[in-house]
Amino acid sequence: MWGYNMKLCTNQEFPLSILKGALITSPVSGEGRYIKDICVDIEDHEIIIVDDDGNGLSWDSLKDWSIQFQGGR
Repeated sequence: MWGYNMKLCTNQEFPLSILKGALITSPVSGEGRYIKDICVDIEDHEIIIVDDDGNGLSWDSLKDWSIQFQGGR
């Protein structure tokens, strides 16, 4: 980490595909994992992030995690 945080404006929109390849890091364990895929659970109105180990993580559960975009990794 560079030690700088960028403040994002509210109501941002971007294609979900931009998340593929991004590195997400847990604030608790410090463990990082890459986003392999993004799925939408239509019934529960939920976005599911699939990591590089095939685990499905609810977008809401990642609220405190950090993300580093990898530029199309």
